[in-house]
Amino acid sequence: MKKLFFILFCLFSFTPLFSQTLIELERARALKEKGEINAAIDMYKEFIKQSEKNTELYLAISDCYFLVGEDKEAEKYLKKAEKVLPNDYNIKVTLYVLYEQTNQNNKKEKLLKKLLSELKANNSDVLALGNEFMTRRHWAEAKMVFLKGRELIYDNTAYTWQLSNIFMQEGDYSNIAKEYFTQLENNPKTLKQIQTNISGLFANNQDIAPIIEKEWTIYWKKNKNNPYFAQLGIWLYNQTKQYDKSFELAKLIDEKFEDNVGTTMLSFGEDMLNSNNIDYALKSANYMLKKGKDAPFYQKSKILSLTLTYKQFLSKLEKSEKDFISLETEFNNFFNEFSCSKDAFEIMLQRAEFLAFYRDKAQEAVDFLEQNINKGFSTNQRGEIKLLLAKIYNRYGDMWQASLYCSQVEQDCKNNYLADEAKLLKARFSYYNSEIEWALSQFKALRSSTTKLIANDAMSYSILIEENIDQDSTYNGLKLFAYAEREIEYNNLELAEAYLDSINTSYLYHPLFDEVLLLRAKINISKKDFNKAKEYLNEIVKKYPYDLTADDALYILSDIYLNHLNEKALAKEILEKIILDYPNSIYVIEARKTLNGL
Repeated sequence: MKKLFFILFCLFSFTPLFSQTLIELERARALKEKGEINAAIDMYKEFIKQSEKNTELYLAISDCYFLVGEDKEAEKYLKKAEKVLPNDYNIKVTLYVLYEQTNQNNKKEKLLKKLLSELKANNSDVLALGNEFMTRRHWAEAKMVFLKGRELIYDNTAYTWQLSNIFMQEGDYSNIAKEYFTQLENNPKTLKQIQTNISGLFANNQDIAPIIEKEWTIYWKKNKNNPYFAQLGIWLYNQTKQYDKSFELAKLIDEKFEDNVGTTMLSFGEDMLNSNNIDYALKSANYMLKKGKDAPFYQKSKILSLTLTYKQFLSKLEKSEKDFISLETEFNNFFNEFSCSKDAFEIMLQRAEFLAFYRDKAQEAVDFLEQNINKGFSTNQRGEIKLLLAKIYNRYGDMWQASLYCSQVEQDCKNNYLADEAKLLKARFSYYNSEIEWALSQFKALRSSTTKLIANDAMSYSILIEENIDQDSTYNGLKLFAYAEREIEYNNLELAEAYLDSINTSYLYHPLFDEVLLLRAKINISKKDFNKAKEYLNEIVKKYPYDLTADDALYILSDIYLNHLNEKALAKEILEKIILDYPNSIYVIEARKTLNGL
Protein backbone atom coordinates (compact mmCIF):
# COMPACT_ATOMS: atom_id res chain seq x y z
CA MET A 1 0.00 0.00 0.00
CA LYS A 2 2.92 2.38 0.69
CA LYS A 3 4.11 1.67 -2.83
CA LEU A 4 0.66 2.55 -4.14
CA PHE A 5 0.70 5.88 -2.30
CA PHE A 6 4.14 6.72 -3.71
CA ILE A 7 3.04 5.97 -7.27
CA LEU A 8 -0.08 8.05 -6.93
CA PHE A 9 1.91 10.83 -5.30
CA CYS A 10 3.95 10.99 -8.52
CA LEU A 11 0.79 10.86 -10.65
CA PHE A 12 -1.28 13.44 -8.81
CA SER A 13 1.24 15.70 -7.11
CA PHE A 14 0.93 18.34 -9.83
CA THR A 15 -2.89 18.45 -9.80
CA PRO A 16 -5.13 20.57 -7.55
CA LEU A 17 -6.79 17.38 -6.36
CA PHE A 18 -3.56 15.90 -4.95
CA SER A 19 -4.38 16.20 -1.24
CA GLN A 20 -7.93 15.01 -1.73
CA THR A 21 -6.73 12.03 -3.79
CA LEU A 22 -4.39 10.78 -1.06
CA ILE A 23 -7.11 11.16 1.53
CA GLU A 24 -9.48 9.11 -0.63
CA LEU A 25 -6.86 6.43 -1.20
CA GLU A 26 -6.27 6.12 2.53
CA ARG A 27 -10.00 5.90 3.01
CA ALA A 28 -10.25 3.05 0.46
CA ARG A 29 -7.48 1.16 2.23
CA ALA A 30 -9.15 1.65 5.61
CA LEU A 31 -12.51 0.45 4.25
CA LYS A 32 -10.85 -2.70 2.92
CA GLU A 33 -9.21 -3.40 6.27
CA LYS A 34 -12.51 -2.87 8.10
CA GLY A 35 -14.20 -5.38 5.81
CA GLU A 36 -16.22 -2.84 3.83
CA ILE A 37 -14.88 -4.32 0.62
CA ASN A 38 -17.61 -3.21 -1.79
CA ALA A 39 -17.21 0.42 -0.77
CA ALA A 40 -13.45 0.09 -1.34
CA ILE A 41 -14.09 -1.46 -4.77
CA ASP A 42 -16.20 1.52 -5.82
CA MET A 43 -13.43 3.89 -4.85
CA TYR A 44 -10.74 1.91 -6.68
CA LYS A 45 -12.89 1.88 -9.83
CA GLU A 46 -12.92 5.67 -9.79
CA PHE A 47 -9.15 5.81 -9.33
CA ILE A 48 -8.61 3.43 -12.29
CA LYS A 49 -10.64 5.78 -14.48
CA GLN A 50 -8.17 8.54 -13.55
CA SER A 51 -5.04 6.38 -13.87
CA GLU A 52 -5.65 3.50 -16.24
CA LYS A 53 -2.02 2.33 -16.37
CA ASN A 54 -1.38 1.85 -12.67
CA THR A 55 -0.36 -1.68 -11.62
CA GLU A 56 -1.02 -1.20 -7.93
CA LEU A 57 -4.63 -0.10 -8.46
CA TYR A 58 -5.42 -3.21 -10.49
CA LEU A 59 -3.79 -5.43 -7.86
CA ALA A 60 -5.78 -3.70 -5.12
CA ILE A 61 -9.17 -4.02 -6.81
CA SER A 62 -8.59 -7.64 -7.90
CA ASP A 63 -7.65 -8.50 -4.33
CA CYS A 64 -10.87 -6.89 -3.09
CA TYR A 65 -12.96 -8.93 -5.53
CA PHE A 66 -11.13 -12.09 -4.49
CA LEU A 67 -11.88 -11.37 -0.80
CA VAL A 68 -15.62 -11.15 -1.46
CA GLY A 69 -15.59 -14.30 -3.61
CA GLU A 70 -16.08 -12.59 -6.96
CA ASP A 71 -13.29 -14.43 -8.71
CA LYS A 72 -14.54 -13.60 -12.22
CA GLU A 73 -14.36 -9.87 -11.49
CA ALA A 74 -10.87 -10.26 -10.02
CA GLU A 75 -9.82 -12.11 -13.18
CA LYS A 76 -11.48 -9.48 -15.39
CA TYR A 77 -9.51 -6.61 -13.88
CA LEU A 78 -6.22 -8.51 -14.04
CA LYS A 79 -6.85 -9.32 -17.71
CA LYS A 80 -7.71 -5.69 -18.36
CA ALA A 81 -4.42 -4.76 -16.67
CA GLU A 82 -2.60 -7.25 -18.93
CA LYS A 83 -3.86 -5.41 -21.98
CA VAL A 84 -2.93 -1.92 -20.81
CA LEU A 85 0.31 -3.07 -19.16
CA PRO A 86 1.51 -5.93 -21.43
CA ASN A 87 5.05 -6.00 -20.04
CA ASP A 88 4.13 -6.06 -16.35
CA TYR A 89 5.07 -9.49 -14.96
CA ASN A 90 3.63 -8.66 -11.55
CA ILE A 91 0.15 -8.61 -13.14
CA LYS A 92 0.74 -11.84 -15.08
CA VAL A 93 2.00 -13.79 -12.04
CA THR A 94 -0.79 -12.40 -9.85
CA LEU A 95 -3.29 -13.76 -12.42
CA TYR A 96 -1.45 -17.11 -12.32
CA VAL A 97 -1.74 -17.21 -8.53
CA LEU A 98 -5.45 -16.31 -8.77
CA TYR A 99 -6.03 -19.30 -11.05
CA GLU A 100 -4.18 -21.46 -8.56
CA GLN A 101 -6.18 -20.18 -5.59
CA THR A 102 -9.49 -20.70 -7.40
CA ASN A 103 -8.56 -24.19 -8.65
CA GLN A 104 -8.65 -23.16 -12.32
CA ASN A 105 -5.81 -25.53 -13.13
CA ASN A 106 -6.32 -25.59 -16.91
CA LYS A 107 -6.10 -21.81 -17.10
CA LYS A 108 -3.13 -21.83 -14.77
CA GLU A 109 -1.18 -24.35 -16.87
CA LYS A 110 -2.15 -22.57 -20.09
CA LEU A 111 -0.94 -19.23 -18.72
CA LEU A 112 2.38 -20.71 -17.53
CA LYS A 113 2.92 -22.29 -20.94
CA LYS A 114 2.18 -18.97 -22.59
CA LEU A 115 4.56 -17.07 -20.28
CA LEU A 116 7.37 -19.49 -21.05
CA SER A 117 6.74 -19.58 -24.80
CA GLU A 118 6.57 -15.79 -25.08
CA LEU A 119 9.61 -15.19 -22.88
CA LYS A 120 12.16 -13.13 -24.78
CA ALA A 121 15.90 -13.72 -24.96
CA ASN A 122 16.28 -10.71 -22.72
CA ASN A 123 17.99 -10.86 -19.34
CA SER A 124 15.77 -8.21 -17.73
CA ASP A 125 12.56 -10.03 -18.76
CA VAL A 126 13.84 -13.38 -17.49
CA LEU A 127 14.84 -11.86 -14.17
CA ALA A 128 11.57 -9.93 -13.84
CA LEU A 129 9.38 -12.99 -14.41
CA GLY A 130 11.56 -15.38 -12.42
CA ASN A 131 11.79 -13.03 -9.46
CA GLU A 132 8.01 -12.51 -9.41
CA PHE A 133 7.58 -16.26 -8.97
CA MET A 134 10.37 -16.41 -6.37
CA THR A 135 8.79 -13.58 -4.36
CA ARG A 136 5.64 -15.69 -4.11
CA ARG A 137 7.72 -18.80 -3.20
CA HIS A 138 6.65 -20.58 -6.37
CA TRP A 139 10.01 -22.32 -6.72
CA ALA A 140 9.08 -24.82 -9.46
CA GLU A 141 7.73 -22.10 -11.76
CA ALA A 142 10.71 -19.82 -11.08
CA LYS A 143 13.05 -22.69 -11.90
CA MET A 144 11.29 -23.23 -15.26
CA VAL A 145 11.66 -19.54 -16.09
CA PHE A 146 15.40 -19.38 -15.32
CA LEU A 147 16.16 -22.63 -17.13
CA LYS A 148 14.17 -21.40 -20.15
CA GLY A 149 16.04 -18.10 -20.00
CA ARG A 150 19.33 -19.98 -19.93
CA GLU A 151 18.32 -21.76 -23.17
CA LEU A 152 17.24 -18.54 -24.84
CA ILE A 153 20.49 -16.66 -24.23
CA TYR A 154 22.71 -19.72 -24.83
CA ASP A 155 24.54 -19.41 -21.51
CA ASN A 156 24.65 -22.39 -19.16
CA THR A 157 26.07 -20.23 -16.37
CA ALA A 158 23.27 -17.63 -16.44
CA TYR A 159 21.09 -17.38 -13.32
CA THR A 160 23.36 -19.64 -11.24
CA TRP A 161 22.69 -17.77 -8.01
CA GLN A 162 18.90 -17.68 -8.53
CA LEU A 163 18.76 -21.37 -9.39
CA SER A 164 21.02 -22.38 -6.51
CA ASN A 165 18.71 -20.46 -4.17
CA ILE A 166 15.72 -22.36 -5.56
CA PHE A 167 17.53 -25.69 -5.19
CA MET A 168 18.31 -24.77 -1.59
CA GLN A 169 14.61 -24.21 -0.92
CA GLU A 170 13.97 -27.64 -2.41
CA GLY A 171 16.78 -29.26 -0.41
CA ASP A 172 18.51 -30.31 -3.64
CA TYR A 173 22.15 -29.88 -2.60
CA SER A 174 23.50 -31.97 -5.43
CA ASN A 175 22.14 -29.53 -8.01
CA ILE A 176 23.37 -26.57 -5.96
CA ALA A 177 26.88 -28.02 -6.23
CA LYS A 178 26.46 -28.58 -9.97
CA GLU A 179 25.40 -24.96 -10.44
CA TYR A 180 28.41 -23.68 -8.51
CA PHE A 181 30.93 -25.95 -10.20
CA THR A 182 29.61 -25.22 -13.69
CA GLN A 183 29.99 -21.55 -12.86
CA LEU A 184 33.57 -22.13 -11.70
CA GLU A 185 34.42 -23.97 -14.92
CA ASN A 186 33.58 -20.85 -16.87
CA ASN A 187 34.25 -18.03 -14.42
CA PRO A 188 37.26 -18.62 -12.13
CA LYS A 189 36.71 -15.26 -10.44
CA THR A 190 33.63 -16.72 -8.72
CA LEU A 191 35.79 -19.02 -6.53
CA LYS A 192 35.57 -16.81 -3.42
CA GLN A 193 31.81 -16.32 -3.86
CA ILE A 194 31.31 -20.07 -4.21
CA GLN A 195 33.38 -20.75 -1.07
CA THR A 196 31.31 -18.19 0.86
CA ASN A 197 28.04 -19.74 -0.32
CA ILE A 198 29.10 -23.31 0.48
CA SER A 199 30.35 -22.16 3.87
CA GLY A 200 26.84 -20.82 4.54
CA LEU A 201 25.35 -24.17 3.54
CA PHE A 202 27.71 -26.04 5.88
CA ALA A 203 26.85 -23.66 8.74
CA ASN A 204 23.20 -24.68 8.41
CA ASN A 205 23.77 -28.37 7.75
CA GLN A 206 27.18 -30.03 8.10
CA ASP A 207 25.70 -33.35 6.90
CA ILE A 208 25.60 -32.12 3.30
CA ALA A 209 29.41 -32.02 3.06
CA PRO A 210 29.67 -35.52 1.46
CA ILE A 211 27.15 -34.48 -1.23
CA ILE A 212 29.16 -31.38 -2.14
CA GLU A 213 32.41 -33.34 -2.04
CA LYS A 214 30.98 -36.05 -4.32
CA GLU A 215 29.98 -33.50 -6.96
CA TRP A 216 33.35 -31.74 -6.67
CA THR A 217 35.10 -35.09 -7.32
CA ILE A 218 33.07 -35.58 -10.52
CA TYR A 219 33.88 -32.09 -11.78
CA TRP A 220 37.53 -32.36 -10.73
CA LYS A 221 37.96 -35.42 -12.95
CA LYS A 222 36.83 -33.28 -15.90
CA ASN A 223 38.90 -30.26 -14.87
CA LYS A 224 42.31 -31.64 -13.96
CA ASN A 225 43.97 -28.71 -15.73
CA ASN A 226 41.95 -26.11 -13.85
CA PRO A 227 43.90 -24.86 -10.78
CA TYR A 228 40.79 -23.20 -9.39
CA PHE A 229 39.10 -26.57 -8.93
CA ALA A 230 42.18 -27.79 -7.07
CA GLN A 231 42.08 -24.67 -4.87
CA LEU A 232 38.41 -25.32 -4.15
CA GLY A 233 39.25 -28.93 -3.31
CA ILE A 234 41.82 -27.83 -0.71
CA TRP A 235 39.24 -25.52 0.82
CA LEU A 236 36.55 -28.24 0.86
CA TYR A 237 38.85 -30.82 2.45
CA ASN A 238 39.88 -28.27 5.08
CA GLN A 239 36.23 -27.72 5.97
CA THR A 240 35.80 -31.45 6.62
CA LYS A 241 39.23 -31.79 8.31
CA GLN A 242 40.59 -34.13 5.62
CA TYR A 243 43.97 -32.44 5.82
CA ASP A 244 45.87 -35.31 4.22
CA LYS A 245 43.89 -34.76 1.01
CA SER A 246 44.35 -30.98 1.27
CA PHE A 247 48.10 -31.44 1.56
CA GLU A 248 48.26 -33.70 -1.49
CA LEU A 249 46.27 -31.21 -3.55
CA ALA A 250 48.58 -28.39 -2.44
CA LYS A 251 51.53 -30.50 -3.65
CA LEU A 252 49.81 -31.16 -6.96
CA ILE A 253 49.15 -27.43 -7.50
CA ASP A 254 52.77 -26.65 -6.68
CA GLU A 255 54.13 -29.20 -9.13
CA LYS A 256 51.60 -28.74 -11.93
CA PHE A 257 50.55 -25.09 -11.87
CA GLU A 258 53.11 -23.08 -9.87
CA ASP A 259 56.48 -24.28 -11.20
CA ASN A 260 57.43 -25.51 -7.72
CA VAL A 261 57.30 -21.99 -6.29
CA GLY A 262 55.06 -23.18 -3.42
CA THR A 263 52.58 -20.29 -3.13
CA THR A 264 49.62 -22.56 -2.34
CA MET A 265 51.61 -24.88 -0.06
CA LEU A 266 52.83 -21.93 2.03
CA SER A 267 49.29 -20.57 2.26
CA PHE A 268 48.08 -24.03 3.33
CA GLY A 269 50.75 -24.16 6.05
CA GLU A 270 49.80 -20.73 7.35
CA ASP A 271 46.13 -21.76 7.41
CA MET A 272 47.07 -24.85 9.40
CA LEU A 273 49.07 -22.70 11.82
CA ASN A 274 46.12 -20.32 12.31
CA SER A 275 43.78 -23.25 12.99
CA ASN A 276 46.35 -24.72 15.42
CA ASN A 277 46.86 -27.83 13.29
CA ILE A 278 50.54 -28.10 14.10
CA ASP A 279 51.23 -31.45 12.39
CA TYR A 280 50.16 -30.36 8.92
CA ALA A 281 51.62 -26.88 9.35
CA LEU A 282 54.99 -28.54 10.06
CA LYS A 283 54.55 -30.88 7.12
CA SER A 284 53.97 -27.86 4.89
CA ALA A 285 56.96 -25.94 6.33
CA ASN A 286 59.28 -28.93 5.86
CA TYR A 287 58.09 -29.38 2.27
CA MET A 288 58.85 -25.71 1.57
CA LEU A 289 62.28 -25.75 3.23
CA LYS A 290 63.38 -28.67 1.05
CA LYS A 291 63.25 -26.28 -1.89
CA GLY A 292 66.43 -24.69 -0.58
CA LYS A 293 67.72 -21.22 0.19
CA ASP A 294 67.26 -19.95 -3.35
CA ALA A 295 63.50 -20.63 -3.34
CA PRO A 296 61.30 -17.48 -3.49
CA PHE A 297 59.58 -18.25 -0.18
CA TYR A 298 62.58 -19.51 1.75
CA GLN A 299 62.45 -16.78 4.41
CA LYS A 300 58.68 -17.11 4.86
CA SER A 301 59.10 -20.88 5.16
CA LYS A 302 61.74 -20.39 7.87
CA ILE A 303 59.38 -17.99 9.67
CA LEU A 304 56.58 -20.56 9.52
CA SER A 305 58.90 -23.32 10.75
CA LEU A 306 60.32 -21.26 13.64
CA THR A 307 56.86 -20.04 14.68
CA LEU A 308 55.73 -23.66 14.88
CA THR A 309 58.81 -24.64 16.88
CA TYR A 310 58.02 -21.86 19.36
CA LYS A 311 54.38 -22.94 19.64
CA GLN A 312 55.47 -26.50 20.33
CA PHE A 313 57.88 -25.26 22.98
CA LEU A 314 55.10 -23.27 24.69
CA SER A 315 52.75 -26.26 24.71
CA LYS A 316 55.30 -28.58 26.36
CA LEU A 317 54.50 -29.28 30.00
CA GLU A 318 58.00 -30.45 30.86
CA LYS A 319 60.72 -28.33 29.26
CA SER A 320 64.30 -29.57 29.47
CA GLU A 321 67.40 -27.38 29.37
CA LYS A 322 68.04 -28.88 25.96
CA ASP A 323 64.71 -27.49 24.76
CA PHE A 324 65.64 -23.99 25.95
CA ILE A 325 69.10 -24.06 24.38
CA SER A 326 67.82 -25.52 21.10
CA LEU A 327 65.12 -22.86 20.68
CA GLU A 328 67.45 -20.03 21.62
CA THR A 329 69.95 -21.29 19.04
CA GLU A 330 67.25 -21.39 16.37
CA PHE A 331 66.24 -17.79 17.10
CA ASN A 332 69.87 -16.67 17.01
CA ASN A 333 70.54 -18.51 13.75
CA PHE A 334 67.47 -16.94 12.15
CA PHE A 335 68.59 -13.38 12.93
CA ASN A 336 72.14 -14.17 11.86
CA GLU A 337 70.69 -15.15 8.47
CA PHE A 338 67.95 -12.53 8.14
CA SER A 339 67.55 -8.92 9.23
CA CYS A 340 64.82 -7.56 11.49
CA SER A 341 62.40 -6.68 8.70
CA LYS A 342 58.64 -6.38 8.49
CA ASP A 343 58.47 -9.99 7.28
CA ALA A 344 60.29 -11.16 10.42
CA PHE A 345 58.27 -8.96 12.79
CA GLU A 346 56.41 -11.79 14.58
CA ILE A 347 59.62 -13.81 15.00
CA MET A 348 61.28 -10.73 16.47
CA LEU A 349 58.54 -10.44 19.11
CA GLN A 350 58.69 -14.17 19.83
CA ARG A 351 62.46 -14.07 20.40
CA ALA A 352 62.20 -11.13 22.80
CA GLU A 353 59.34 -12.77 24.69
CA PHE A 354 61.31 -16.03 24.93
CA LEU A 355 64.46 -14.31 26.22
CA ALA A 356 62.62 -12.18 28.77
CA PHE A 357 60.11 -14.63 30.17
CA TYR A 358 61.71 -18.05 29.64
CA ARG A 359 65.49 -17.45 29.71
CA ASP A 360 65.69 -14.70 32.34
CA LYS A 361 67.54 -12.53 29.82
CA ALA A 362 65.41 -9.42 30.09
CA GLN A 363 68.22 -6.98 29.27
CA GLU A 364 69.15 -8.88 26.13
CA ALA A 365 65.47 -8.87 25.07
CA VAL A 366 65.17 -5.12 25.74
CA ASP A 367 68.39 -4.34 23.86
CA PHE A 368 67.27 -6.46 20.92
CA LEU A 369 63.92 -4.66 20.65
CA GLU A 370 65.23 -1.15 21.27
CA GLN A 371 68.05 -1.56 18.74
CA ASN A 372 65.67 -2.65 15.99
CA ILE A 373 62.47 -0.68 16.67
CA ASN A 374 63.21 1.96 14.01
CA LYS A 375 64.13 -0.40 11.18
CA GLY A 376 61.26 0.42 8.83
CA PHE A 377 58.37 -0.85 10.92
CA SER A 378 54.89 0.69 10.69
CA THR A 379 53.47 2.84 13.48
CA ASN A 380 51.33 -0.05 14.67
CA GLN A 381 54.26 -2.48 14.63
CA ARG A 382 56.37 -0.03 16.66
CA GLY A 383 53.39 0.22 19.02
CA GLU A 384 53.35 -3.55 19.50
CA ILE A 385 57.11 -3.56 20.17
CA LYS A 386 56.68 -0.84 22.81
CA LEU A 387 53.86 -2.75 24.51
CA LEU A 388 56.09 -5.83 24.74
CA LEU A 389 58.89 -3.65 26.14
CA ALA A 390 56.39 -2.32 28.70
CA LYS A 391 55.54 -5.86 29.79
CA ILE A 392 59.22 -6.75 30.16
CA TYR A 393 60.04 -3.62 32.19
CA ASN A 394 57.01 -4.16 34.43
CA ARG A 395 57.90 -7.84 34.92
CA TYR A 396 61.32 -6.86 36.22
CA GLY A 397 60.16 -4.03 38.45
CA ASP A 398 60.58 -0.87 36.37
CA MET A 399 56.99 0.36 36.50
CA TRP A 400 58.00 3.89 35.47
CA GLN A 401 59.61 2.79 32.18
CA ALA A 402 56.72 0.38 31.51
CA SER A 403 54.23 3.22 31.98
CA LEU A 404 56.30 5.51 29.74
CA TYR A 405 56.18 3.05 26.84
CA CYS A 406 52.41 2.63 27.29
CA SER A 407 51.96 6.41 27.20
CA GLN A 408 53.99 6.61 23.99
CA VAL A 409 51.73 4.05 22.36
CA GLU A 410 48.65 5.99 23.49
CA GLN A 411 50.08 9.08 21.78
CA ASP A 412 51.47 7.42 18.63
CA CYS A 413 48.44 5.19 17.96
CA LYS A 414 45.68 7.42 19.32
CA ASN A 415 43.26 6.62 16.50
CA ASN A 416 43.29 2.83 16.72
CA TYR A 417 42.88 -0.12 19.06
CA LEU A 418 46.51 -0.08 20.26
CA ALA A 419 45.87 3.14 22.23
CA ASP A 420 43.14 1.40 24.24
CA GLU A 421 45.30 -1.69 24.56
CA ALA A 422 48.07 0.47 26.06
CA LYS A 423 45.59 2.00 28.52
CA LEU A 424 44.35 -1.45 29.50
CA LEU A 425 47.92 -2.66 29.97
CA LYS A 426 48.72 0.31 32.23
CA ALA A 427 45.61 -0.40 34.29
CA ARG A 428 46.60 -4.06 34.61
CA PHE A 429 50.11 -3.07 35.71
CA SER A 430 48.55 -0.94 38.48
CA TYR A 431 46.25 -3.82 39.42
CA TYR A 432 49.19 -6.24 39.58
CA ASN A 433 51.18 -3.76 41.68
CA SER A 434 48.45 -3.24 44.31
CA GLU A 435 47.21 0.17 43.05
CA ILE A 436 43.70 -1.25 43.03
CA GLU A 437 41.59 1.92 43.25
CA TRP A 438 43.47 3.71 40.48
CA ALA A 439 43.29 0.57 38.31
CA LEU A 440 39.52 0.40 38.90
CA SER A 441 39.04 3.97 37.66
CA GLN A 442 40.96 3.12 34.47
CA PHE A 443 39.05 -0.11 33.89
CA LYS A 444 35.76 1.77 34.23
CA ALA A 445 36.87 4.33 31.66
CA LEU A 446 37.80 1.56 29.21
CA ARG A 447 34.40 -0.14 29.37
CA SER A 448 33.30 2.14 26.54
CA SER A 449 36.21 1.16 24.27
CA THR A 450 35.26 0.66 20.63
CA THR A 451 37.30 -2.57 20.67
CA LYS A 452 34.93 -5.21 22.01
CA LEU A 453 37.65 -7.44 23.48
CA ILE A 454 39.20 -4.55 25.41
CA ALA A 455 35.79 -3.34 26.60
CA ASN A 456 34.93 -6.87 27.79
CA ASP A 457 38.25 -7.25 29.63
CA ALA A 458 37.79 -3.84 31.27
CA MET A 459 34.27 -4.80 32.34
CA SER A 460 35.50 -8.12 33.79
CA TYR A 461 38.23 -6.42 35.83
CA SER A 462 35.81 -3.74 37.04
CA ILE A 463 33.33 -6.33 38.26
CA LEU A 464 36.10 -8.46 39.80
CA ILE A 465 37.36 -5.52 41.89
CA GLU A 466 33.93 -4.15 42.88
CA GLU A 467 32.56 -7.56 43.87
CA ASN A 468 35.55 -8.74 45.93
CA ILE A 469 36.41 -6.08 48.48
CA ASP A 470 37.35 -7.36 51.96
CA GLN A 471 34.85 -6.97 54.82
CA ASP A 472 36.95 -4.14 56.27
CA SER A 473 36.76 -2.34 52.87
CA THR A 474 40.39 -3.09 52.02
CA TYR A 475 41.78 -4.96 49.05
CA ASN A 476 44.15 -7.35 50.82
CA GLY A 477 42.61 -10.51 49.40
CA LEU A 478 42.34 -9.00 45.94
CA LYS A 479 46.00 -7.97 46.02
CA LEU A 480 46.99 -11.62 46.57
CA PHE A 481 44.67 -12.64 43.74
CA ALA A 482 46.22 -10.01 41.44
CA TYR A 483 49.71 -11.34 42.27
CA ALA A 484 48.51 -14.82 41.28
CA GLU A 485 47.17 -13.55 37.94
CA ARG A 486 50.43 -11.70 37.30
CA GLU A 487 52.52 -14.83 37.90
CA ILE A 488 50.28 -16.87 35.59
CA GLU A 489 50.89 -14.31 32.85
CA TYR A 490 54.63 -14.74 33.36
CA ASN A 491 54.30 -18.53 33.48
CA ASN A 492 55.23 -18.88 37.17
CA LEU A 493 52.45 -21.33 37.94
CA GLU A 494 53.82 -22.61 41.26
CA LEU A 495 54.13 -19.10 42.67
CA ALA A 496 50.63 -18.30 41.40
CA GLU A 497 49.22 -21.29 43.27
CA ALA A 498 51.09 -20.21 46.41
CA TYR A 499 49.32 -16.83 46.30
CA LEU A 500 45.98 -18.58 45.85
CA ASP A 501 46.77 -20.83 48.82
CA SER A 502 47.42 -17.69 50.88
CA ILE A 503 43.88 -16.46 50.18
CA ASN A 504 42.36 -19.76 51.29
CA THR A 505 44.47 -19.95 54.47
CA SER A 506 44.06 -16.26 55.41
CA TYR A 507 40.26 -16.17 55.32
CA LEU A 508 37.49 -18.39 56.63
CA TYR A 509 35.34 -16.86 53.91
CA HIS A 510 36.05 -14.42 51.13
CA PRO A 511 33.95 -13.44 48.07
CA LEU A 512 37.01 -14.37 45.98
CA PHE A 513 36.77 -18.07 46.80
CA ASP A 514 34.86 -18.89 43.58
CA GLU A 515 37.35 -16.83 41.53
CA VAL A 516 40.20 -18.74 43.21
CA LEU A 517 38.65 -22.03 42.10
CA LEU A 518 38.24 -20.73 38.56
CA LEU A 519 41.87 -19.60 38.41
CA ARG A 520 43.04 -22.95 39.77
CA ALA A 521 41.02 -24.65 37.01
CA LYS A 522 42.69 -22.47 34.36
CA ILE A 523 46.13 -23.28 35.77
CA ASN A 524 45.40 -26.99 35.48
CA ILE A 525 44.07 -26.58 31.95
CA SER A 526 47.38 -24.97 30.99
CA LYS A 527 49.06 -28.03 32.52
CA LYS A 528 46.69 -30.25 30.51
CA ASP A 529 45.40 -31.80 33.75
CA PHE A 530 41.79 -31.68 32.60
CA ASN A 531 40.45 -34.02 35.27
CA LYS A 532 41.79 -31.78 38.05
CA ALA A 533 40.43 -28.71 36.28
CA LYS A 534 37.08 -30.45 36.03
CA GLU A 535 37.00 -30.94 39.82
CA TYR A 536 37.51 -27.23 40.49
CA LEU A 537 34.87 -26.23 37.92
CA ASN A 538 32.30 -28.66 39.31
CA GLU A 539 32.98 -27.28 42.78
CA ILE A 540 32.10 -23.78 41.54
CA VAL A 541 28.83 -24.98 40.01
CA LYS A 542 27.94 -26.85 43.19
CA LYS A 543 28.93 -24.25 45.80
CA TYR A 544 28.41 -20.98 43.92
CA PRO A 545 25.59 -21.53 41.38
CA TYR A 546 24.41 -17.91 41.68
CA ASP A 547 27.80 -16.22 41.44
CA LEU A 548 29.16 -14.61 38.27
CA THR A 549 31.67 -17.42 37.78
CA ALA A 550 29.04 -20.18 37.51
CA ASP A 551 28.34 -19.80 33.79
CA ASP A 552 32.09 -19.35 33.12
CA ALA A 553 32.73 -22.64 34.88
CA LEU A 554 29.99 -24.42 32.93
CA TYR A 555 31.19 -23.16 29.58
CA ILE A 556 34.81 -24.17 30.28
CA LEU A 557 33.54 -27.57 31.48
CA SER A 558 31.63 -28.06 28.21
CA ASP A 559 34.81 -27.32 26.27
CA ILE A 560 36.80 -29.82 28.36
CA TYR A 561 34.23 -32.56 27.85
CA LEU A 562 33.88 -31.84 24.14
CA ASN A 563 37.45 -31.15 23.03
CA HIS A 564 39.65 -32.94 25.56
CA LEU A 565 37.76 -35.79 27.22
CA ASN A 566 35.59 -36.76 24.21
CA GLU A 567 32.40 -36.94 26.29
CA LYS A 568 29.91 -35.31 23.92
CA ALA A 569 26.83 -36.33 25.90
CA LEU A 570 28.09 -34.55 29.02
CA ALA A 571 29.10 -31.51 26.95
CA LYS A 572 25.59 -31.37 25.47
CA GLU A 573 24.02 -31.64 28.93
CA ILE A 574 26.12 -28.73 30.22
CA LEU A 575 25.42 -26.53 27.19
CA GLU A 576 21.70 -27.11 27.67
CA LYS A 577 22.08 -26.15 31.34
CA ILE A 578 23.72 -22.84 30.35
CA ILE A 579 20.82 -22.03 27.99
CA LEU A 580 18.09 -23.01 30.46
CA ASP A 581 19.54 -21.94 33.81
CA TYR A 582 21.60 -18.91 32.71
CA PRO A 583 19.54 -17.31 29.89
CA ASN A 584 21.31 -13.96 30.31
CA SER A 585 24.80 -15.45 30.09
CA ILE A 586 27.19 -14.17 27.43
CA TYR A 587 27.74 -17.83 26.52
CA VAL A 588 24.15 -18.57 25.47
CA ILE A 589 24.63 -17.76 21.77
CA GLU A 590 27.86 -19.76 21.55
CA ALA A 591 26.24 -22.63 23.50
CA ARG A 592 23.39 -22.76 20.96
CA LYS A 593 25.84 -22.80 18.05
CA THR A 594 27.85 -25.63 19.62
CA LEU A 595 24.68 -27.60 20.35
CA ASN A 596 23.56 -27.23 16.75
CA GLY A 597 26.96 -28.54 15.67
CA LEU A 598 26.54 -31.55 17.95
